[in-house]
Amino acid sequence: MAAEVLGISANVSFSQKAFAEFLKLNFPLLSDSPSLNTIRAYGVLSSERSLARRSYFIIDKQGTVRYKKVLGSGEGLVPNELLIEEVKKINGG
Repeated sequence: MAAEVLGISANVSFSQKAFAEFLKLNFPLLSDSPSLNTIRAYGVLSSERSLARRSYFIIDKQGTVRYKKVLGSGEGLVPNELLIEEVKKINGG
């Protein structure tokens, strides 16, 4: 299974760098600040504030979104196991 994990938010790069170091993340965090173009394109810009709603996307090699989950306020995180199963389905496994 070949998959790549990326994080993206409206936070500025230096803030994300500190966050990634604090959590010891082993994947890149990308900044969509100040334009918010990517966040808008994926339809996850909060209407209340200029922030992305917590969301999960799995995109196949052709660039097609195969899984999308946008969390509501107070909704818990999607378990990693569920995401791994979705990737396996996409990869035919």
